[in-house]
Amino acid sequence: MCGIFGTVSSSPLQEPRPVLEALTDLMQHRGPDGRGSFIEPHAFFGHRRLAIIDPDGGHQPMQSLCGRYVITYNGEIYNFEEVREQLRQRGHRFRTNSDTEVVLQAFVEWGPDSARKLNGIFAYGVLDRTERRLWLIRDRLGVKPLYYTRMGQQIVFASEMKSLTTHPRFIRRANLSAVSSYLAFRTVVGHSTVYEGIESLPPGSCLTYRNGEISIGTYWHLPHPVAGEDHGEDYYLARAGELLRAAVTRQMISDVPVGAYLSGGVDSSLLVALMREVTGKPLRTYSIGFDADGYDESAFAKIASRHIGTDHRHLVLSADDYRDELETQIRHRDQPLSIPHEVALNVLSKDLKQDVTVCLSGEGADELFGGYGRVQGSPFDFARLRLFHRLPCPVKSCLASRVRDPDIKARLEITQELDHFFHVYNWWSFEDKQSVLTEEAKARIDGDAALRGHFVDMFARLKDLSPYDRILHVFETTHLPNLLDRLDMQSMAASVEARVPFTDHELVEFITAMPIHYKIRWKSPLSMLRACFYKTAEFSERFDTTKYLLRRMADAKLPPSISRRKKLGFPVPLDNWLAHSMHDFAADILLDGRTRERGIFKTQQIERMLQSTRQSAYDGHGKRIWMLLNIELWFRNHIDAQSHLIPQPHPAVLEAGR
Repeated sequence: MCGIFGTVSSSPLQEPRPVLEALTDLMQHRGPDGRGSFIEPHAFFGHRRLAIIDPDGGHQPMQSLCGRYVITYNGEIYNFEEVREQLRQRGHRFRTNSDTEVVLQAFVEWGPDSARKLNGIFAYGVLDRTERRLWLIRDRLGVKPLYYTRMGQQIVFASEMKSLTTHPRFIRRANLSAVSSYLAFRTVVGHSTVYEGIESLPPGSCLTYRNGEISIGTYWHLPHPVAGEDHGEDYYLARAGELLRAAVTRQMISDVPVGAYLSGGVDSSLLVALMREVTGKPLRTYSIGFDADGYDESAFAKIASRHIGTDHRHLVLSADDYRDELETQIRHRDQPLSIPHEVALNVLSKDLKQDVTVCLSGEGADELFGGYGRVQGSPFDFARLRLFHRLPCPVKSCLASRVRDPDIKARLEITQELDHFFHVYNWWSFEDKQSVLTEEAKARIDGDAALRGHFVDMFARLKDLSPYDRILHVFETTHLPNLLDRLDMQSMAASVEARVPFTDHELVEFITAMPIHYKIRWKSPLSMLRACFYKTAEFSERFDTTKYLLRRMADAKLPPSISRRKKLGFPVPLDNWLAHSMHDFAADILLDGRTRERGIFKTQQIERMLQSTRQSAYDGHGKRIWMLLNIELWFRNHIDAQSHLIPQPHPAVLEAGR
């Protein structure tokens, strides 16, 4: 894995080479093992290398044998030997044993379509020096990040936004609509970012730039299930097992030590069990928890470790540790953190870097196999709502008057599927956001029209799918990219390459097309009847089975305490911490003059939330206060800090630029 940076212009570049190399070096953590650059009047490519395959070769940027093409590449191609053999049969010669050269030669042979032949995780730029044409290509699921911005007739791209926001000509402005999206979904949906003018290249896409013009095409789409197609449980169980094992085998390839994140949940435990089978050798595994009751999964991680046979290390993070790391991570991340446990993931990655450089992780299993029962099972809730709304008005009024639960009361007002999805998925509902945003901020986001429109269009495109398949598709294309971005940023901050076998595209294509009842299913007909009297959050994994097929696969390799364990989801004790040890920290930031003057959030509403949290450590406001903290700390470290606009090249960079 690596950090890549580049720029191409229709006119000669204005920036001197030392500055462009310094922008590349801002991502030194992504590539501490080497650096390189290529420059000509209209283009620059920079590269920071984390050596995984062929450490002695594969230096970048790399030029093709003919000299016409140049590549700067971040990723890992698991089938590079197979593709290399295909290219050799077509007459290509190779100078190294690296996957970088395979990607470059494949591009020379097949052009942008070569991405379809690659099994791996990747983001790269290719320059055609003759035509001054640039291609940017990103892997199918978006495991590897790639951002870009336009500056007149010039395009600039990088693995991380810091190399764009620190560009001498880039002025940092907050994209408030993106901030609003973050409040609702913990991520910026679509392909905009929290900065005006910076976009993320969509997964499975290829961007082409020439003479100031940009076009984007898609080379891969997430497939849809085929209605009525069912080959039987034995077939799906056997084939899914084959594909997952093949993915793990491919992703174990490395010339440096490999380990795994092991939480003790079914996803990571199954991966580690397969890794142990593939290697036949003991593995190093790692986990982290928090010093609060109910927030430490170490007992389950130890059970899995003992059963599989790994050398396991577990860390514990305190509230003080978390608080001290929070701002550092926001400063590094270039945007608000998406999920509370990001801090813990970074701490764990820095620790395991002592032993390994590559680490396998279980991201993707929940989205593909149906592991988020509360949301992915919500179509059952909405079906009940539709029945409720068909009742005569007097009956509906009578039933509604007997409801005391405020959540159920709010749901009874919902008549549209999309609104129901928002209700169960959003951390901040659109209505609750209105209560915390100032009038000026609300005017700038225009009632979240663009955000709502994104999902209206998405649900319309998926109208032919079943409600369950529709929700899973939304998770696979909205929630999963957020998790993958978090994993990449926090692992690469520690110079660790995280690999994700559950996102292997062959496995993804197979599981996505699999009937829903192999993902989420009722335990019995009686269970479905009993579930009618509970909310999804209450009956999920009580009356139904999430990740049904994955658990069947795990039953053969793990004890029931792991394979049948209920999902925890790496919880962080935010409510408890913000009621006690982190309360003053949050109040000092969210209620001070800088936050008030920013004019985005209503101070009185924040005061009420903080007071409520102080009175009850479990009022649910903790995660919302955490998000407000993230946003304000991001503003202070990235938007207010315009004085750090121009990087200062270190002497080695200046020397290299002579």
